[in-house]
Amino acid sequence: MKTKISGKTLRMLLCYGALTGLAVIFCFPLYWFLLNSLKTYEQIFQFPPKFFVWPLRFANYGEAYQYSALNFGKMLQNSAVITFLSVIGAVISSSIVAFGFSQIRWRGRDQVFVLVILTMIIPTEVVLTPLYFIYNRLHLLDTWIPVIAPFFFAKPFYTFMIRQSMMGIPVELSESAMIDGCSIWKRFIFIVLPQSKPALLAVMIMAMQDQWNNYLEPLIYISTNSKQTISVGLTFFSGMYNVQWNLVFAAAVIVALPILITFIFLQKYFIQGVVVSGVKG
Repeated sequence: MKTKISGKTLRMLLCYGALTGLAVIFCFPLYWFLLNSLKTYEQIFQFPPKFFVWPLRFANYGEAYQYSALNFGKMLQNSAVITFLSVIGAVISSSIVAFGFSQIRWRGRDQVFVLVILTMIIPTEVVLTPLYFIYNRLHLLDTWIPVIAPFFFAKPFYTFMIRQSMMGIPVELSESAMIDGCSIWKRFIFIVLPQSKPALLAVMIMAMQDQWNNYLEPLIYISTNSKQTISVGLTFFSGMYNVQWNLVFAAAVIVALPILITFIFLQKYFIQGVVVSGVKG
C-alpha cells in the first residue's frame, strides 16, 4: 500500500533537511577547533587531515594550563575580574544614559542622541594614541583602569540598545509615579529598569564578550605579565622557533568556554533583548 506524502509534509522535510545541512556546515569549524585541541602536535599537520583521532589527548589541557611561559590561572583570574567590573560599569552607565535619552524630556535630546550614535563610526585605533598620553600623564599605565574605565562611560551601542527598549515604556507610567511622589532615581530603578530586563541582559552578554576577548587595550596599556589578561596570554604559546599549536587550541578552548556557557544559558534573553531593542522606539 503506497503512502502519499502531502505537499506540506514534503516542504517540512526539505526545510528541516536544509536547516540540518546548514547546522552541520556552521558547527564544523567548532568541531575542528575542539578536535585540534585533543590532537598531538604531529597529528595537526597530517595530510590528508583526519576528522577523528584516537586516542584523544586530554593532557593538552593540563599542559596548556601549566605552560611555563605564563601563569595561566592568574591571567584567567585577571580577565574574570576585569570582565566582571566592566560588565557592571557597562550596564549601569549605559542604562542611566539611555534613561535620560528615553524617559526624560529635554530640549535637543534627540539631536544629542544622534551625535552619541555618530561616535560609533570613530575607529578605536584613532583614539588609542591620545588616550595613551592621557593615561600616562595620570600615571595609570600598567594598571587595569585604562582597560575598565571606558565601560563606565556608556558605550554608544549599549546605550542605543537599552534606549530603544526603554522607548517602548510609556512615559506616562513613570510620570504618574513622579506625581505620586516617586523621585527620578526611584522611577529609574523600580519602574524603568525591570521592564528593560531583556535589553540589559543582552548588553551584559555583549559587554562580557567584548571585554573577555579584548586584546588591543590590554596589550598597549598593561606591561606586567602578572596583571595581563588571558587574551594577550594566548600569544605566549608562540615561541621564537615554533608554536605549540595543540596547546594553543587547548588553551583557546578553555578561554572560550565561559563565553560559550554564558550564551547557552542566556541565549533566550539575548535574542529577546536584541529583538525588543530593534522594534521599539
